Amino acid sequence: MQLNDKWQGLCWPMMDFLRCVTAALIYFVISITAVAKYSDGSYKAAGVFGFFATIVFAVDFYLIFNQVAKFLKQGDSTGADETTAHRAEGRWLP
Repeated sequence: MQLNDKWQGLCWPMMDFLRCVTAALIYFVISITAVAKYSDGSYKAAGVFGFFATIVFAVDFYLIFNQVAKFLKQGDSTGADETTAHRAEGRWLP
């Protein structure tokens, strides 16, 4: 949809970071609820898959956090040119 070109005022790496954090929290809470509240086997399986999804989102959260931290440490002088080049390639951060 090329939303990054339409809405250039948003910090897209930070938006991705917040998406990972909220997804990990939501999956974790739902998994805890599914395992603790219901005793059916299907709910237990759903809880286990939810915990797996939480771990995957947490790893993504960690990787994005490291990339955002590196990006912010670079400064605005070199980071702006590289960010524009990486946006054209489809990647968000160097």
